[in-house]
Amino acid sequence: MSMRKSVFGAGCITVVLAFSSGCGNGAEINSSGAGGMAQPSATTAAVSVTPAPAATTPAVVQTERPVANKSVALIPAVPDYTESGRGYVIKGEVVQASFSADQTLPLGLFMPETMVRFEQDGRSAWGTQDKQNYITLIKLDGADTAAGDGEFGPGNDLVLLKYKEYLGSKVNGSQTAEAFNFTAKDQAYRAEIHIQDEQRTTLLPVFIDMLRDVEYMKKQPPITPGVFLTAPDVGSDPGKKQALQETMDCLEAWAAGDKEKFDSTLYSPQLNEALQYFLDHKNVYHFSELTVRGIPMEGAKRAAFIVSYTRMTSEGYIIDGANEISLLKNKQGEWKIASID
Repeated sequence: MSMRKSVFGAGCITVVLAFSSGCGNGAEINSSGAGGMAQPSATTAAVSVTPAPAATTPAVVQTERPVANKSVALIPAVPDYTESGRGYVIKGEVVQASFSADQTLPLGLFMPETMVRFEQDGRSAWGTQDKQNYITLIKLDGADTAAGDGEFGPGNDLVLLKYKEYLGSKVNGSQTAEAFNFTAKDQAYRAEIHIQDEQRTTLLPVFIDMLRDVEYMKKQPPITPGVFLTAPDVGSDPGKKQALQETMDCLEAWAAGDKEKFDSTLYSPQLNEALQYFLDHKNVYHFSELTVRGIPMEGAKRAAFIVSYTRMTSEGYIIDGANEISLLKNKQGEWKIASID
């Protein structure tokens, strides 16, 4: 029962008690006529009505901003990139993600294949195709850090308040920017999630996972693609020289991304699709050494070479690697590439 109802209820009880007392003493209540006021006679007991106390308005309870317990580390340590992959759940489905480097900073995120990287306010951004929901990374110095502390309010999203790196939020129309401060290799950075209100439920968990997987990759000078090696000595045997030449032709086509020439060196058409990823134009190869394992290998029908190289991805990741190239003789007696492992 509300306070207002309790107060008026008490007043009614007082009135009833007063009338009951008057009636018990044989008192009468007379009316002075139409429109007249009831007047008590000499023998009529006056009716005493205790006025109800004025209703009080309950105090307004102010809703306080949730307390930021900051008990969870979102980005505890930024690891070096190792050419790994990721998958994120978006609308109930796992979407594959590949590493996408910031174009100016030594950092990168794993970007779902349904998103794009673009430039936003002079910075690299990763987000939706319409460029309305995205993540940006900012390198901080002392002035930037102070500006960020004043730019963002405390925020009130319980999902975000638990993170130690969470700085706060700011609202711009239907878009909210959520900010996080973190360090990588002793350098301070700020990550910002810019998200439309109607997309928040779907995209905020994905963006949080993307930030959790941020990795460090220092930019390197580009490498020169091509075959830069001294062909090994295989002697004067025509068969061995043909195996070497077939291998060299394969490497030249591989470095140039020449699919037609590459296919011509393969043992069978069925290998074309299996080995096609080596011609991925997202990678640049610099072949530096070729050694002979055997033409043919001892106790086997196949010949084999080991090729060493430096590879650079389109994102700027550089790694040294090596593969074994195996050859088999076709029906015409020519050595052809049978596998690259």
